[in-house]
Amino acid sequence: MRRQIATALGMGIFALGAAAQYRSPGPAAPPQGQPGVRGTPPPTQQLPAGTSGATPVAVVNGETITAADLQQALRWIGPSPVAVPSTRKRQQDLEALSLLIDDLLMDQFLRSSGPAIPKAEIDRKLEELATELKKQDRTIDSMCKETGITREQLLRNIRTKMSWGAYATPRITDKLLQDYYTGFKDFFDGTMVHVSHLALKVSPTMPPPEKQAVMARIQAIRQEVTSGKISFEDAAKKYSQEANGPQGGVIGFIPRKFAVDEEFARTAFSLKVGELSQPVSGEFAIHLVRVNERRPGPGSDFAKARNDAQELFIEELFQAVLGQQRKVAKIEVLLK
Repeated sequence: MRRQIATALGMGIFALGAAAQYRSPGPAAPPQGQPGVRGTPPPTQQLPAGTSGATPVAVVNGETITAADLQQALRWIGPSPVAVPSTRKRQQDLEALSLLIDDLLMDQFLRSSGPAIPKAEIDRKLEELATELKKQDRTIDSMCKETGITREQLLRNIRTKMSWGAYATPRITDKLLQDYYTGFKDFFDGTMVHVSHLALKVSPTMPPPEKQAVMARIQAIRQEVTSGKISFEDAAKKYSQEANGPQGGVIGFIPRKFAVDEEFARTAFSLKVGELSQPVSGEFAIHLVRVNERRPGPGSDFAKARNDAQELFIEELFQAVLGQQRKVAKIEVLLK
């Protein structure tokens, strides 16, 4: 049930097995071929044209994100496995920058609203991490070198993780957990749906007119499919910008939560078998979703699912707080 929020790019080090217990709350990237997937990080990434490492690429509530920060984020996300046009490269840069912005927003929120974490507790977490790494004949310094982060960044990541846990845990009540369990019973029951999709790429920082043009295009594609001019599979092969487009957009079986974006999953579980959705807007793409099959799960009850519900509710709270911070933040995107 442990998941890593994509927006916490600065905590990418916690994807390493030795540091798994320090992962930031939130959903992980879905398996290869599903919405929001990211490739394997290469050893290096080029800075955007016309920038140096110190060049500001965004300012968030007065704090600067530099081109060097963006380069590090791009190493974690990874490029397309094939050469991409310059317009797609810029979109990749914007996606990575959006993740960095979200990471900084949550760091700012916890610095102002989260409880202070005593140095002794952070030192204890460092000792635990060092013990885990020693089992692999590694050290904290070698891990930092491997992942391209500084020790100061590591300390910030640990402090942020601990501060988030201390902020979120007291806000959980039995009623909230019961309501959460009831609202997502398909997930806890293990119900799955087999889905396909057709996706056109967008980015959180894409100008509204560009996003509206993408929406109009996918509406036109949907009309082609529903009018019988083209099958959904052929439309996905022809138009989809996701890696599974050539396979007709097949994703496979997904659970109600965390395999794909929430709006995508909510739509998929509301569809009848064979039904095609209206366009579904995600953070990085606009989708058409089709359900091919529904498979009931073994079922569940709240008493046994309570611990999982609490863990997942904390992750949901993280997303909700992040969404609120996006609304009130002053964000300047300076990427050329």
